[in-house]
Amino acid sequence: MHFRSALVFLALASLTVASCSGTSSTSSDASSTTEATPTTELLTTESSTTSITLSRLPLSGKVVAIDAGHNGGNAAHSAEINQLVDAGNGVIKACDTSGTASNDGYAEYEFTLSVAKDLQVLLQAAGATVVTVRSDSSGWGPCITQRAKVGNDAHADIAISIHGDGNDSPGTRGFHVLVPQSTTANSTIVASSNRFGALLRDSFLTTGMPVSNYLGTNGIMPRGDLGGLNLSTVPKVFIECGNMRNATDASMMQSVEFQQSAAAAIDAAIVKFLS
Repeated sequence: MHFRSALVFLALASLTVASCSGTSSTSSDASSTTEATPTTELLTTESSTTSITLSRLPLSGKVVAIDAGHNGGNAAHSAEINQLVDAGNGVIKACDTSGTASNDGYAEYEFTLSVAKDLQVLLQAAGATVVTVRSDSSGWGPCITQRAKVGNDAHADIAISIHGDGNDSPGTRGFHVLVPQSTTANSTIVASSNRFGALLRDSFLTTGMPVSNYLGTNGIMPRGDLGGLNLSTVPKVFIECGNMRNATDASMMQSVEFQQSAAAAIDAAIVKFLS
């Protein structure tokens, strides 16, 4: 059985048992003409036994927002994603971007969605309600304003935006976590976001991806120009899981094993943050 399929099976099986006795280059793809629609998924059951079991899970009652960066239809909808929006903190930016890709054409939007789906399974198995910005790569967007709004509207306990970087400078590799700088909108969540960012940095070291050697300090980089952070009213960070323009990083990021380990590292940091 494929490992990712096995992961889904085991997460669902565990609940069944409980109820009886969880600057970049662009790329393009076939796309629809519709903007991506956020979704909410949670575990529901009529069994009182299962309800008791779920209440004992580490993330029971918690809400997590997952933003898989970019989208498959962005490149084909340049007019839509290039419209200017208020990104907060006095910054005006494009609605969204196409994202980067590896030198052999593996798109960032594919990587981010794969990790997001693995993460969703783990979080739900731990009892969390999960809201997602997108569930496939067939649409465009949504804009950075809407991406922030998804977590805000859900009153998420934590929000994570998953990305891959695209730096062409020779020898640049590794991951880094982007944390918010204080703005009028997000001032109350800066401290908690930074705390989660440090936990995520420490957890992500288990993936085998090194800390960035070209951006941030010890894997942490404050940013005041990202709408997803500036406009958030819930604790939130971005993670650049590696440099997709670096051959070594790209090879890791294309592997199912790394994608699953990345999801597991993010999940572990979330559980620790919310426990």
